[in-house]
Amino acid sequence: MKRNPSRSSISSRLLLAAALSCALSGTVHASTRGPGGVAFWATEVNDSWFNTFRWGGILPWQGGVPVSDVSCRIELAVQIDALGQGLVASCHHLQFNNTGIVVRVAGSSHRAELNVHGTQMDNNGLILIGGQDALQDSSLIIHNNTNANGANGRIRLSAPPTRSAELRPSFNQSWLLVNWPAHTIEGNGNIRVRLQNDGLIDANVNGRELIFDGSYAVTNTGIVRARNGGVLRIAGSQSVFEQTGSGETILEAGSGLVLVGCSNDGLRGGKISGAGQITIGCQGMPMENVELMPGLNVGFAGNSGLLVGPGGITNQTLIRTGANGFITSRQSQTGVLRGAGRVQIEGGVLANLFGGGGQAMVNAVGHTIGGVGTIALALTNRGTVSADRNGQTSGPGELLFQTSNQGNEGVMVARDGGTIRLREITLNQSNDGQLRALDGSAVALQGSTSPARVVGGSIFTSGSGVVVASGSNDILESLRIEAGSQVLAPCVQTLKLVGTIDNRGRITVDNNGCGPNFATLRGEPGAALTGAGEVRLLANGDGANATLEGVAGFSLGTAQVLTGSGRINGAVRLDGVLMPDQTFAPVNPIGKITVNAGSTLTLTSSARFMVDIRSLGSFDRIDGSGNVAVRGRLIVNLLDSFVLTQGASFDIVTGNSVTGSFDSVEFPPGFESLDASIERLPDRLRLVITGPLFRNGFEAN
Repeated sequence: MKRNPSRSSISSRLLLAAALSCALSGTVHASTRGPGGVAFWATEVNDSWFNTFRWGGILPWQGGVPVSDVSCRIELAVQIDALGQGLVASCHHLQFNNTGIVVRVAGSSHRAELNVHGTQMDNNGLILIGGQDALQDSSLIIHNNTNANGANGRIRLSAPPTRSAELRPSFNQSWLLVNWPAHTIEGNGNIRVRLQNDGLIDANVNGRELIFDGSYAVTNTGIVRARNGGVLRIAGSQSVFEQTGSGETILEAGSGLVLVGCSNDGLRGGKISGAGQITIGCQGMPMENVELMPGLNVGFAGNSGLLVGPGGITNQTLIRTGANGFITSRQSQTGVLRGAGRVQIEGGVLANLFGGGGQAMVNAVGHTIGGVGTIALALTNRGTVSADRNGQTSGPGELLFQTSNQGNEGVMVARDGGTIRLREITLNQSNDGQLRALDGSAVALQGSTSPARVVGGSIFTSGSGVVVASGSNDILESLRIEAGSQVLAPCVQTLKLVGTIDNRGRITVDNNGCGPNFATLRGEPGAALTGAGEVRLLANGDGANATLEGVAGFSLGTAQVLTGSGRINGAVRLDGVLMPDQTFAPVNPIGKITVNAGSTLTLTSSARFMVDIRSLGSFDRIDGSGNVAVRGRLIVNLLDSFVLTQGASFDIVTGNSVTGSFDSVEFPPGFESLDASIERLPDRLRLVITGPLFRNGFEAN
């Protein structure tokens, strides 16, 4: 016979169980040893647990069926059936010392139970709970803190379709079961005991589930695995499934993990690896300090959600929300998404569940949030956020930010036909934060009662990509527009500028195609455009309804260029270049800037007014019924081989009040012989061509 474990070995395990109980519940549960008897299976045949003639003992009075105060020892390779026929199988210290032992607990006319009252299950065989032919429920029940150990020993749960096979404590007591290294709990059924797994938990039955659904904590320091098409389900009502640093859950291809324990503390720690499927199946599954390894597929069953704790998760794979799934943090906490993976929003949402209850998320460096759907919680992006249609070439393509203000320290990009829409929220960007719209894509600001505002960082577009004002209260504040980038204020909308805008791209105010409605670019008090960029007014007719508006000192810097045709409203100061042209049909280089009544356009000493003259009646000009203050340089260009004659005059600036004059008049190279003067009148500045003029090298009279 195989030797019994030494008393010191048993005592050390009892102490371990007691210590674990203290750590997990604060209470030590201990059991007294049996009265010294050891019952063992006497004959190598299959029979019933309750057949007293098959049990022997070391001493004659120790024979008989094991009960709660008698230890059970089996040395032979036998099969014993504990069938639920009105009797309950029990023992104190369970010791199965042969790998060929099979002890089956299966409900028949009544439920079947195997009750273990001691602190040891030394199991080197197979304890089978249930079976596909079981007619009633089947249970392995522990009555103390208990160790399950033994090299290659297994406890197999095998629940038939309409009955349960379970591993549970007695009377709902929180006894701790320690599954030791090299010992396995496997199959399909229910684990309802407080468990520490140092060995292997194996869901290995195709199409069936091994379910953690007790109200007590599960701690995994070993391996929990789903394979052969089996499924793990975490469904505890109040407990936590926690993995230590060495704990790992492995999901093989074709197998999966279902998380439905919404009312508990969820899944914490360790890592989940493999090529299987994780399915979130309830409205708010907590997860924290878990690493999701590459190759996994993570999805949501309908209107289900993932609550990311303050410790965050490390996502190295693809998490897909589906059309109705959501990811959020716990209330008044901030979750963190880190790793090199991607959260793919497919119509789902990063949610603010409590209407301002404080859900917040950090998208860490290297991690991506992408797709189409809604981001409603307070997001701080340090990685990449991508509105990209999830690879589709048509259909909905919008990633909507709403409800909560956002922060961007990384890249937020619209690509592949996608749109980032900022609806009545503020996006605060760090100096390195960049908002991008690539070819065929857009960033849309949509403010109304509350503004849509982008503060700080930079804007970058490429190809036909554009950042567009699509609401009535849209603001760009103290940011940089990169070279070649396009910002659009379309018809009916007003784009407001606040602070200093380093404009190296083009801001277009476009009324084309929208009739008499106005499109407006408004500089708020103290706003300034700096950098070598352009403001372009695209009026859709001579009504000049593309508007550049200044409030209390709005200025365009020395390298800014104002082009097109439109109107000036309020007070605008130009230190750069004014270069009008006509943008509506028929398109030609001649344009007009109109200054509205009560408004003022100031050209400073550094300003340059570029005037194209095509004929005596066709030339660039400033006009209107407002006020114009002029200094700087007037630079004249002649079009279509137009020849100036002495005395020709052009009213290039008209208004209610015109003050100052140009400091110089310049002609382009090749026209050095031309000369001109500026005639000042109360309501205009007139360019007058003066002699001598030369034609073909000869002086003309």
